[in-house]
Amino acid sequence: MSEKSSTGKGFAFVNSGTVITGELLVENDLSIEGTVKGIIRATGTVSVHIQGVVEGEIQAASVKIGGKVTGNVTANDRVILENKAVLVGDLRTRELIILEGAVFHGKCEMQSGAKAKA
Repeated sequence: MSEKSSTGKGFAFVNSGTVITGELLVENDLSIEGTVKGIIRATGTVSVHIQGVVEGEIQAASVKIGGKVTGNVTANDRVILENKAVLVGDLRTRELIILEGAVFHGKCEMQSGAKAKA
């Protein structure tokens, strides 16, 4: 399903109860409330909501995790781990925000100034 985000750009949505296996290539933003098993590459923000699950790699401009991600995450700009987030995997980004209650098991590589290479 593709809609328009608040910025006017298109975004894709993985609904609760949906399971996608394989590689997702998304122009702009991706919102996940279901399960994705595989590689996600997005030019915008990937948001994994509280009921969302990702088993695989995420590469995007920004990543916001409220659910569970098992796999490596690379974000050019920023990664936000919300209070119920679980990230098991390595992380590479320019800016990292971890809210109280989030769980992160892995290695973090911070990119100074320049954007991270996806």
